[in-house]
Amino acid sequence: MNLLKPKENKVSLNDCLGEKINHLVEGLDRFNQSEKQKILELCQVGKFLCTYFPDFNISESREQPDFIITDGSINIGLEHQSIFVDEILQRTGFFDNIALLAEREFEKESEMPNFLVNCYIRKDISFSNKDKNKILKIFIDVIREFVLNDIVIENNLFDDLMKMPHSQKSINVNFGAYMVPTLDENRLMTAIEKKENKVEKYISNTNCKQWLLLLIGGVGEHSFYVRNDLKLNFETTFEKVFLMEDFDNRLYELK
Repeated sequence: MNLLKPKENKVSLNDCLGEKINHLVEGLDRFNQSEKQKILELCQVGKFLCTYFPDFNISESREQPDFIITDGSINIGLEHQSIFVDEILQRTGFFDNIALLAEREFEKESEMPNFLVNCYIRKDISFSNKDKNKILKIFIDVIREFVLNDIVIENNLFDDLMKMPHSQKSINVNFGAYMVPTLDENRLMTAIEKKENKVEKYISNTNCKQWLLLLIGGVGEHSFYVRNDLKLNFETTFEKVFLMEDFDNRLYELK
């Protein structure tokens, strides 16, 4: 594993991100789960380029592979893949989606001011898709009363609620303290092999070389952190394989 050094960039990260992804983010609906995921991917790839490959821009946002990047003379297919603790992601993803649906409802309510509410979900709460509408209604009713009247309606979902001013109507779900697990060789190799099975199709679809960008280290219990002494031995058709710690913005070159 080779830890790469950030490249010198004459503009700030925020300004660079704006230049590289704003034209692609425009028109995407943050209340749509798949489009919100695409916005996150664009932000992560934009940060990857701004920090380590500033001469490259995203020329196309697509599928199989996820992006085409270019420096003006070379085109490269870039496939993006996040590595999660799947069993935890199922829980956090369910409540993240509920929060997203609640935000969409509040956007329709003119009497609701902009806000950020942090919702601390009870650890022992059970959930299933058949209960989704009931849980969504509790989210909406409790948060509306909390934002407008500073009253917490008795409920079985939240241990605590905290609010603050914000630039939009935003709900953040929080599951309390947690330990972030270490990413091991087997899980990393499984993620690479999964994409290796598709790389020939990516090459056929784009007629260009392919890079693989693996993401860990986000904010959440479903994330991993990585040791820099992982011993890896693998062959791949990808020209380059990277592992990026999203929150710390560290990039390892695996090939």
